[in-house]
Amino acid sequence: MEQGRAGPGETPYPEQALAPEAAPESSDRPVDIYDCAIVGGGPAGLSAAIYIARYNRTALVIDFGEGRSTSHELNENYLGFPDGITARELRERGQQQCARFGVQFLESKVDQIEREGEEFRLLCDEREVRARTVILATGVIDLFPEIENVEDYVGISLFWCITCDGYKTRGKRVAVVGKDDEAATTCMQFLNFTDRLTFVTNCTPEQCELTPKGRAQLKRAGIPILESPFAEVIGTDHQLQAIVLADGRRVEVEMVFNQQGSRPNSDLAASLGAEIEEGYIKIDDEQCTNVPNLFAAGDVTKMFAHQIV
Repeated sequence: MEQGRAGPGETPYPEQALAPEAAPESSDRPVDIYDCAIVGGGPAGLSAAIYIARYNRTALVIDFGEGRSTSHELNENYLGFPDGITARELRERGQQQCARFGVQFLESKVDQIEREGEEFRLLCDEREVRARTVILATGVIDLFPEIENVEDYVGISLFWCITCDGYKTRGKRVAVVGKDDEAATTCMQFLNFTDRLTFVTNCTPEQCELTPKGRAQLKRAGIPILESPFAEVIGTDHQLQAIVLADGRRVEVEMVFNQQGSRPNSDLAASLGAEIEEGYIKIDDEQCTNVPNLFAAGDVTKMFAHQIV
């Protein structure tokens, strides 16, 4: 969870999270070379920054404000928050906690990372940052259906994770969007919460990758399969109400779960020669890549479940 996105009229960081030019009082001096540059300001990046700073090392979080951690998502399965906590509030609390220990922030996008001897050189817009180690917590881009104002619905009536939000679907009308057997299996898992399910492929029958086995399991469960692209969605105040398909059919919904997958932001890692597996940065059980002093954490990796914990 990763390089986060601020909402309309919001700033990516609260006042407590200061830029490197105005480091907190706990910082001894301006930093020329950081002990660690962390690319991505979601839960993974912020957690890493806190631990590094508490070992009395200099840490810089570089984030440009786009990612899962700035959606409208309400996290209800994170221990210690009985009423849940929104992704944005958790992010803001993390920034404040980082600032308390002297972590510095740079609102920017990292365009390029180069290795120079024992150091890394990060090019961030018009600024250059140097660091002895780098942690990539760059997250993923969710491949949502191409609908107008899709971000308005994410985390309120449009989701991607059954572990995070399946519980919210109890008794609701739910459309699961995907075109392969993996999506069909996830759709079957929703029967634990609701039987008011529709499987929408968001593609033509010729593009659908469902196998006979996948079709059969959905048919046995009485789940309709609609093989047609989206034409539009109907919704107000962040709440989806219906999907209109290209063939004219209309699906009434209360929630939509996207199973079209995501694209890991692993280009920076690949440019340094890091090993990539199925698009994700390959790490060992200590978050190390195959490149010395280059680490990765969060959803841009695949070893651990994509959960904040």
